[in-house]
Amino acid sequence: MKKFLKVLLVLLVIAAIGLTVFWFARPADVSFDEVRASIPNAEYSHFADIDGTRVHYQEKGTGRPLVLLHGFTSSTYSWKDVFEPLSQSFHVIAVDLKGFGFSGKPDGDYSRRAQTILVGHLLDYLKIEKAWLCGNSMGGEIALDVALVNPQRVAGLILIDSAGVEVPGSGSLAPGYLLIPVVGRVLTALALTSDRLVRQGLEKSFYDRTKVTNERVANYYRPLQTRGGQLAAVRARTQADQFPIEGDLSRIKVPTLIIWGAEDQLIPLEAGRKMSSLIKDSRLVIFQSCGHLPQEEMPTRVVEEITKFIAGSTQAIDIRFIRSKISELGEP
Repeated sequence: MKKFLKVLLVLLVIAAIGLTVFWFARPADVSFDEVRASIPNAEYSHFADIDGTRVHYQEKGTGRPLVLLHGFTSSTYSWKDVFEPLSQSFHVIAVDLKGFGFSGKPDGDYSRRAQTILVGHLLDYLKIEKAWLCGNSMGGEIALDVALVNPQRVAGLILIDSAGVEVPGSGSLAPGYLLIPVVGRVLTALALTSDRLVRQGLEKSFYDRTKVTNERVANYYRPLQTRGGQLAAVRARTQADQFPIEGDLSRIKVPTLIIWGAEDQLIPLEAGRKMSSLIKDSRLVIFQSCGHLPQEEMPTRVVEEITKFIAGSTQAIDIRFIRSKISELGEP
């Protein structure tokens, strides 16, 4: 028995050493400068220190500020096809949230509320008092949270297959074992030694799977090959439900465009309908033959819908403002 325990202890020590070597053999994070040539819209990339985190964002255009917030394990890459067209009409800021893309991946809070605070402080840094917020999936939930926590900072919302409400059939790209303490991190690291998990996730995210190209997979996979990227993904997933917002959606008063892919396998269309019913001043637009990432699958139509909606909403607000001023002048 003692011999068996000694052998077992030796094996455990060897395993621990092997896992330690395996973990630290990978880079801590991605170097922006080393891969700059392959980054879409890299000429518009900037970095800012926000609450001790080095935040990467891309900025272009003039006019009304429009902030683009990506989904779980995504980055500014998700907006690459709409960034330039939208910048023709708006002051566009696409953000890598804390722990994702080329932003820093420190220890700490990765809850939706922490990301909400970061977005608000980035607006402060950019001296933007009020902006339209456009978010996909997790980014949509963060946009909603900003509108609830800092309503004075939000002119309107565009929610694209957004998280934030519960409906039957909702799924996640994150494997279930990721939630197991300690073990989940090890299994995730082992699973991400190849891009197979990322490719499978993208195949679930698109209706048109021809769009799941090697180039797209590589860009999603790149941060997840690093220690920081994997830890950030684990933390963001395990801390996701700390601040549920569904019960507060009726408090949102700003114009809201809700875009949904009819064939979304991750957050079904029923969630979009429910969200639209809870947000009073909202409009639901359904894209047929489209999955979870309309901005990547049907970028031209997304640009058209966003541009049309903001223009119409702004015009309506201006008309109401003029009428209120005329009414005030007419008072004795």
